[in-house]
Amino acid sequence: MKTKMIFLLLAWTGAVLTLPAQTGRPVSAELKEVPLSAALKKLEQASGCSILFTYSDVQPYRVTASIRDMAVEQAVKKLLEGKPLTSVRRGEEYLIVLPDSVHRLPVAVRGRVTDEADRPLPYSNVLLLTPDSVFVNGCVSREDGSFLMTAEEGKAYLLKVSSVGYATVVQSAAAGNRIRLAPDAQMLEEVTVTGRRRLIEPSAGGVKANVAGTSLARMGTAGEMLAHLPFVTSRNGSLSVLGSGTPEIYINSRKVRDMGELDRLRASEILSAEVITAPGPEYAADVPAVIRIRTLRQRGEGWSGSVNLGYNQGRWANGDQQVALNFRTGGLDFFVKGYVSEKNSYGETEAVIRTEGKDVWETVAGDVQTSRSQRFSAEAGFNCEVNEHHSFGVKYTPGGTLGTALQRSWGETVTSCNGTEVERADFVMRSCPRDGINHAVNAYYVGEAGRWTLDLNADYLDNRMKSSQYAEDGSEADISSVSDSESRLYAARLQAGVKLGKGQLSFGSEGTLTERKDLFTQSGFSADADNFIRQRAFAVFAGYSASWGKWRANAGLRYEHRATDYWDQGVRVEEQSPVYDELIPTASVSWSDRDLSLALAWKTMRTNPSYALLTNAVSYRTQYSYTTGNPGLEPSQASILSLNLAYKWLFAYVQYGRTRNLLTNITMPYNEETHPGILLFTSANLAPGSSCIINLSAAPRIGVWQPQFSISGVYAAPDGRNLGIEVWRRQPLFNFGWDNSFTLPQGWFLNVQGSLQTAARMGFMVNRLEGRLNARVSKSFLKDDALTLSLTADDILRTGYYHFNVYGIDSYNGNRIYRDWQRVGIQLSYKFNATKSKYKGTGAGQSEKARL
Repeated sequence: MKTKMIFLLLAWTGAVLTLPAQTGRPVSAELKEVPLSAALKKLEQASGCSILFTYSDVQPYRVTASIRDMAVEQAVKKLLEGKPLTSVRRGEEYLIVLPDSVHRLPVAVRGRVTDEADRPLPYSNVLLLTPDSVFVNGCVSREDGSFLMTAEEGKAYLLKVSSVGYATVVQSAAAGNRIRLAPDAQMLEEVTVTGRRRLIEPSAGGVKANVAGTSLARMGTAGEMLAHLPFVTSRNGSLSVLGSGTPEIYINSRKVRDMGELDRLRASEILSAEVITAPGPEYAADVPAVIRIRTLRQRGEGWSGSVNLGYNQGRWANGDQQVALNFRTGGLDFFVKGYVSEKNSYGETEAVIRTEGKDVWETVAGDVQTSRSQRFSAEAGFNCEVNEHHSFGVKYTPGGTLGTALQRSWGETVTSCNGTEVERADFVMRSCPRDGINHAVNAYYVGEAGRWTLDLNADYLDNRMKSSQYAEDGSEADISSVSDSESRLYAARLQAGVKLGKGQLSFGSEGTLTERKDLFTQSGFSADADNFIRQRAFAVFAGYSASWGKWRANAGLRYEHRATDYWDQGVRVEEQSPVYDELIPTASVSWSDRDLSLALAWKTMRTNPSYALLTNAVSYRTQYSYTTGNPGLEPSQASILSLNLAYKWLFAYVQYGRTRNLLTNITMPYNEETHPGILLFTSANLAPGSSCIINLSAAPRIGVWQPQFSISGVYAAPDGRNLGIEVWRRQPLFNFGWDNSFTLPQGWFLNVQGSLQTAARMGFMVNRLEGRLNARVSKSFLKDDALTLSLTADDILRTGYYHFNVYGIDSYNGNRIYRDWQRVGIQLSYKFNATKSKYKGTGAGQSEKARL
């Protein structure tokens, strides 16, 4: 099956590669008596292509033209009509030359402008001069400090580079020019620089953070940097978007499936990161938010690679190592990566368990938990760029545990019945989870033909996991169980786009076939289970976006069909085999004028329960608590209205949501007759409820200090009264954040980040006061910042406790948990001949992958 999918994809790809090609995004422009040089630069910015010319060739000409939704090649030809100039395409670049110069195409003059600490200097003026200082060409450096111009082959030139606040440099032009500017003390005394690049700015779907050239570029890895974005919170490495949940993350339009990839991408390699709080119809109905990362564009041939080492020490030590190699030649790109991590943890928990039936049972437990695991992942594949319009590739990703992981816990329980102590016991529990070698294959094709774009992805996933559990809790018989699961996924996704009228129409479809088998056997404390689930899902979607002056609007619709077959002990259970057909609409409208902008968005969501929540196996948790799933869970549906406001560096976000069948964890007595006092953790759907979220943030720049202040309020109250949970309160929850970055002399960087969450009673949940304080110091060395050293300190004050306190059905469970989160660490990253992967596969069946 896997082989057939790949061969079918490659065969289909070979057929479409013969389509006519156009470079870059379609562009529109109204030009009236504009210098030809300015018109060409405007096309370059709008299309994303490189348009190179010699200033002396185009200087005499001005243009008047109306360009509407034209391909770049056509637009350039229109600008050159009636002029003794012609365009020649070379790879990703357009060269504007005199007709008699075609046989001797200009050569490219490239380079990079940095400050004294090797940080990129965007928007620097770069002039190309003859040896007697006659002007030939000129440009402005990009976000990463790079620049590109054309010159005549075989001639000598000078480069004159200037930037406000720095001394001007004049040097001979050569291959791979590296220009380093030093601060101009006299200029700094006489000139006050008032214009700065904003750290945060509004975007169509949320907010966009400019990473390159800002304090965010110094935050170590991409995963660490994302925790500093507006609306984004991080708890022990798990990211969440305020009011939405866990986001999908994309790097250059490719879906991130392995979160470890965020630890292998340096923040200094990122151009921008956008937080989308209202995803469009191209995303699955259960995607609550999206983070899109765009990396700096780098070019390179031959070998490149990187090595990343990390070590951090709490009570126990953790470490990770990653090595990546890449070889490029022409349009072919071969890559291989390997990652190994060792995680050791120590934690302490104080818990209270209470059940209320004909008797009131209460257990107070104090325990210690440790875990140890070693994991590996690898990645190998190729990417083929036939030209700038067509590319395809295949990637294989195996991964799993090295050896057997071990989780242990031990402690003491004191149990009372109706206020009288009836038992005091010690307990020991051991769990040994072990993955098989999990396999993932992705194949993709991305192409452009005229005004059309096409993106096709196919995926295969094969995951296996086995876990054994053993416990001694003072009872007559020891507890043991074995869980064994197998999952497979087949998925394909096709998305197309075309310019239509004044806007862009995008549409596509996605299909998945999922199979999961769970086998659970135990020693007699509950019951064995044998479940099999097969699900077929199909979706089609379409969206249209258009702009009119200061206004922009888009609307979309997604249809999803989902059919599930559920087998218990080999027998299909009809009532647990539902068929769903849903329409998921989205819409938004935005307005912007200079420093002020606002955006109103409406979206609907549908969240399917994970397969782990659908099992009916009852697993041992502690002597007085078990856990199980709920095969009868229904998907939740939410309707969300949000408003974004921005003025300069001030931002506000307001969201109101209404949810039906909210998926939540609850507690209840297991069996009062046979297992008195034992609490059962399970899942259920809640009655309809609403929530409101307000976030205010500010990101001014004050000298070397770049602060971010934020305050958010959440007003939500999960209502479990339909389940028999009588406790229900409505109190707002507030979060305060203070993120401080200092860009210091000699390339040093310091960040101090603090957070505080207030206590609140929300529905049947009780939130306690929580807070953390983290710090980072870093410095980069060598050419192009090839070597980076960082020192980190997490939860400096050891206040990052996690509380889980809920009222359930005739029950209560309160936990105060600490998991060795106070840690110090060191990170070392080295890269050589750094180039970005050209792999453009975005993956298919992402929602199903998350559920598996």
